[in-house]
Amino acid sequence: MTKEELAAKGHRAALAWEEFVEPAIAALRAAYTERLTEIAADEPWSSDKIVKFAVATRVIDRVEAQIKSAILNGIDARGKVERAREIEQLPAAKRKWLNI
Repeated sequence: MTKEELAAKGHRAALAWEEFVEPAIAALRAAYTERLTEIAADEPWSSDKIVKFAVATRVIDRVEAQIKSAILNGIDARGKVERAREIEQLPAAKRKWLNI
């Protein structure tokens, strides 16, 4: 994948994150946390239920981390693309000093 493609992918991921994914993840996390708290308080002997909600919360955290990683990779790639374009605009003599 080129840096331009990676930057575009990161930009799309950031837009989707802000508009759709982050609110959905926040709602899921809140619902799971609420249910986990209820079960722990009302049915502390139901360790299987507690474990299932804890695992579900961990899955949400991992999904969130993967999406944020794609966004950060896109931001990094976008910066590199912009820097490469700036360097391309420099005269050859100045580029020589950058060891390019």
